[in-house]
Amino acid sequence: MKYIHVFIFFFYSLNIVSQTITNYTEANGLISDFVECIAVDKINPSIIWIGTSIGLQKFDEANLSWTTYTQANYPNMPSDNIKVIATMKNGDVWIGTDYGAGKFDGTHWTTYNSNNGLINNQVRSIDEHPDGDVFIGTISGLSYFSGSSWISVGAPNLHWSGVNATAFDSNGDVWISSPLGG
Repeated sequence: MKYIHVFIFFFYSLNIVSQTITNYTEANGLISDFVECIAVDKINPSIIWIGTSIGLQKFDEANLSWTTYTQANYPNMPSDNIKVIATMKNGDVWIGTDYGAGKFDGTHWTTYNSNNGLINNQVRSIDEHPDGDVFIGTISGLSYFSGSSWISVGAPNLHWSGVNATAFDSNGDVWISSPLGG
């Protein structure tokens, strides 16, 4: 078993040596060194979205420029503490926080929370179904948005603590994961 571990370590160290690593910090543009999540834009892969504990940033790799989104300059964001980011095929960017989900259309933020559709405000995952619906995993279950309305599915009789991730198979079926099984 030790031989396998050494081989794997050797393989990964060779792979890393051949890569150029650039470290972004507060010193060169990052809003915070505490990064919670990251996503590559589906429309423009040179755009990297970075979620931190004090805001969302868009890094334009082609122009080496940063754009910062916080509640101070976008009061409709649900929170500055970004837990999850998902980019969509239509260009929208969704964020998940402990105060709900936010959808950014490139100009405006729309917040979704337990008052207007989500099953719970503590968002753990956001994914886009192949048909374009947005699935949001929370600590109380799953909510999905068809573009006009929300449908939420909870499971109070199951022994779980929410939805950590979703995936979609070739049939369009939804798979969910939970830290306590599922």
